[in-house]
Amino acid sequence: MARGRRKYPQQIGGALQDILSRIDNEGHFEIVRLVRLWPEVVGEMIARRTEVTGLKFHTAVVKVSGAMWIQELNLMKPQILRRLRDSMGNDAVRDLRFVSGRLSRRERPKLRSVPRETRRSINLPELKDPELRRAFESLIEAWGRSSR
Repeated sequence: MARGRRKYPQQIGGALQDILSRIDNEGHFEIVRLVRLWPEVVGEMIARRTEVTGLKFHTAVVKVSGAMWIQELNLMKPQILRRLRDSMGNDAVRDLRFVSGRLSRRERPKLRSVPRETRRSINLPELKDPELRRAFESLIEAWGRSSR
């Protein structure tokens, strides 16, 4: 039995990359890279209001939470495309199509918390009418719970 040359172990990332490049001649896996890079490319605020849903004929389809955001993103399209090309290292995405729709309930990037100043209590002056006093207390309590 003849023994051939011994092959040394290869890193799994390199082996998978070789396999994927042979399987993916037409760039079908670029959508995975696009979805992963999207929040980094567009930033946290836009990423929370958008979701990449497809990549067809070099056009990325992006679901957006509202018409106002679609209009704003259409104005930003050249900058976003330039950033995508730079991040992906190729021209897999040549155009962006923004569509209105409900975003999935996937986990969104968390916003950093901003410390709020401590709320101080409010002392009401003497009110003779108990109903009026309860109404003011209810109003102050609701104001304390509201976000600012």
